[in-house]
Amino acid sequence: MNGQDLETKETLRDEAVAWLVRVQSDAATADDWSALTDWLEGSEARLAAFEEAELIVADLEGRKAEIAEALSPAPPNVVAFRPKRAPARGFWISGAIAASLAVLVGGPALWKSSQGDLVTYETRPGETRRVDLADGTRITLDGGSRLSVRLGWRQRRVEMGLAQASFDVAKDPSRPFVIGVGDERVRVVGTEFNIRHDARSVRVSVRRGIVEVAQRDGKGPPPARLTVGQELRHVQGSTGSQVRRVEPDAAFAWSQGQLVADGETLGDIVADLNRRFPTPIRIAPQAALKRFSGVIALDDQDAAIRILAAYASLTVDRVDGEIVLR
Repeated sequence: MNGQDLETKETLRDEAVAWLVRVQSDAATADDWSALTDWLEGSEARLAAFEEAELIVADLEGRKAEIAEALSPAPPNVVAFRPKRAPARGFWISGAIAASLAVLVGGPALWKSSQGDLVTYETRPGETRRVDLADGTRITLDGGSRLSVRLGWRQRRVEMGLAQASFDVAKDPSRPFVIGVGDERVRVVGTEFNIRHDARSVRVSVRRGIVEVAQRDGKGPPPARLTVGQELRHVQGSTGSQVRRVEPDAAFAWSQGQLVADGETLGDIVADLNRRFPTPIRIAPQAALKRFSGVIALDDQDAAIRILAAYASLTVDRVDGEIVLR
């Protein structure tokens, strides 16, 4: 018989609350969070007990005013009768657990804390930035990009605006890494991939591991599972996506100062160049549909423009602070 066999519902409840108190203490350390993860991974019963404890705290947090009123002294000579109310979620709470939860609810809002603080990262055109998250994940942002991150107890979430970013996600089976991008949802545990999001489309390219991509609303086809060397392209508003084989490193070339194109439209290439250079580039609609294959260095805007103009026989004009390709 092992230790898990001796764990009863009651002991797990007590332990789950003890963990909540421990990690919310001002003295909590990274080792405490690591130990919590190890405890949660020990059994499904532990995870269920912890999640129920979180729900109870959330319920108590929402009822603080009612609880405070109930605990206030009644006026003299008045006997107040209040209808009995079942414990939240039908969950029996022992005196020790109730005391611990009261401490938590009386302090900072635990539920909000369990979801993680929202942190937004943004880059200007021409600026790239590496972000090292507390869980060990590394994100590299291309220019003109914006995304927001929440590192919660049970899930790590990113909301991605118009942006391009590469992700090297630290493996944590107990906390999936979920990215909302356009009308798509990307879900991973630990892997390396690149996402390109513009006004029209979402592109996900995988260099290591497995990435799951599905529509946010749950409609449409089953989730697509991408492996190394696969890329998904999705036009926003459509119900389908295309998956193709690609050179895994090509999608990450921008982080090394290069743009590698394999039959890309000039419209997409101009969108990428506008992330890298401060002077806006505009391309005529008929020219935007032409395709380009090759490598463009991202250290000189004039040189990049000359390559595109020569390749597609375009003229280059400078109008009102913009570079116009026709």
